[in-house]
Amino acid sequence: MQGHCDTSLALPREVRTTLQSKLCNPNDVVDKLLQNLKLEHTSLEQSEPETRKWIRCLARNANCSNRLDVVHYLREITPAGTTGPLMQENLRVLDIPQQEIFDLSVFLSGGDEWKLLAGRVGLNSERIRYLDKRFDNPAGELLAFIGTQSNMTVGELYDLFNECGLPAVADRL
Repeated sequence: MQGHCDTSLALPREVRTTLQSKLCNPNDVVDKLLQNLKLEHTSLEQSEPETRKWIRCLARNANCSNRLDVVHYLREITPAGTTGPLMQENLRVLDIPQQEIFDLSVFLSGGDEWKLLAGRVGLNSERIRYLDKRFDNPAGELLAFIGTQSNMTVGELYDLFNECGLPAVADRL
């Protein structure tokens, strides 16, 4: 994926102008992006990697421009895990508010999904088993470990959730 790392993309001027206009509704903004990329609306539902990068770029710019209506609209019309996080992508995992970490850990603890993430961040099976047996909230402990033992950002965590096949979890960020 590496979607958030590609900050080299810059929205075309016409799309930025539409995004900055509070009079333009989210549909207008997305339509302007599609026009500039010469894409159909259907390309949003089953997007190619390059299209996903542009969607994420638009969502990032919308988030920075305080146009959360555009981000929410994109989340409605694209598959989970496409738009990027609602939180700032460069926010360190360590700095995510505790309530958000708790909510995320509860969502991850429904099954063994957290173990996929643990394996991806380099924990071996013994450490995963330790977390599983010793803690009531192993997903919370894993997120705390990620926050304290790495400089991982929210954007990187979002991508990691997607790589683990957990796009719905990614969209909780």
